[in-house]
Amino acid sequence: MNAFTQSQFLEISEQADQQVISLRDDWTFDHVSDLEDALHGFGPAGASSVQFRCGGLQNIDIAGAWVLHKRALELRAEGIPTDFAGFKAAHFKFLDHIAETGFKPDDTESGNGRREAVADRIRRLGRATTHWVSDLGAIGQAILDGVRSPGVLGVKETVRQLQLVGLNAVPIVALICFLIGLVTAYQGALQLTQFGATTFVVDLVAISVLREMGVIMEAIMVAGRSGSAFAASLGSMNLNQETDALRVMGLNPNRILIAPRVVALVIALPLLTIVADIAGLAGGWVLCVTTLDMSTPLFLSRLQGAADLSTFFVGLVKAPVFALLIGAVGTLRGMQVQSSSEELGRMTTVAVVQSIFLVVLADGVFTIIFARLGL
Repeated sequence: MNAFTQSQFLEISEQADQQVISLRDDWTFDHVSDLEDALHGFGPAGASSVQFRCGGLQNIDIAGAWVLHKRALELRAEGIPTDFAGFKAAHFKFLDHIAETGFKPDDTESGNGRREAVADRIRRLGRATTHWVSDLGAIGQAILDGVRSPGVLGVKETVRQLQLVGLNAVPIVALICFLIGLVTAYQGALQLTQFGATTFVVDLVAISVLREMGVIMEAIMVAGRSGSAFAASLGSMNLNQETDALRVMGLNPNRILIAPRVVALVIALPLLTIVADIAGLAGGWVLCVTTLDMSTPLFLSRLQGAADLSTFFVGLVKAPVFALLIGAVGTLRGMQVQSSSEELGRMTTVAVVQSIFLVVLADGVFTIIFARLGL
């Protein structure tokens, strides 16, 4: 056996047509860069196989094992067999752990690896789409069942949910939209005053609040308030096996739990939109009267000229769609909670984020449709 290379971390020898690499010193996280340089600083030099031996190895951790395993896989990819010998059990456990994770650096670099990765993503996308369609179908069926034959329990739950998602939300919706109208009027006044067009502040507030700001701000607040409440309450019922108890009693949880919440939201959201519009216009009126020295009759006159019923209904027609999206996502994520309180918190967060995303996306679609229709 002739030694021909030696460094702090390894000694390379060859025996017949096999290259033997004896590890030395500490193969730990602190030396990762040096270890990679040492391993890549040699080639098989015509050897038909490579063997890694413990040699003078003192310590090894998961980082050192990762570097070693990666280099072994690279050699195998080049057609050179590799194996490990003479390692202590305390050292070999890290290599075993790396091997069990299935780490293969070549997968993302080779054509086969890329094709497998793309195929895997397509399969996951297909499964996710299938689950979404199935879940939305179940939600739709539950709503239809609840509307078709609500029953006494369904009606009572719907009324209770109307109070929770509608009546109890009026103060916060009115306050936030009032401030939105106030801020919109103030920002518009800063710009329009420079051109002597102060009266057009009323037009700005009226159109922005009635068409967009009122309904979308109110929908976002409801998504954060009621969408999260739906997911949390239904998730808690699943964890406590209350939904299973309903099934045992011969009751349909979809009809009793899901349909009333979604129906209540569809009824409440248009009404909250009217509250939001009134509050937003009131905020604009307060600023115009107190800061721009505009009289109330002038404000109302400009308001009547700037916005008609079509402007109001453009915003109002979005509300039921937003309600369906928020209710479907909130109840769906709640019913998907199965195992732990950690999953409950995660699904509640997912419900809020997805609801807001879908509301904004739907608003963009409505904007394009109304623009094409000339509304």
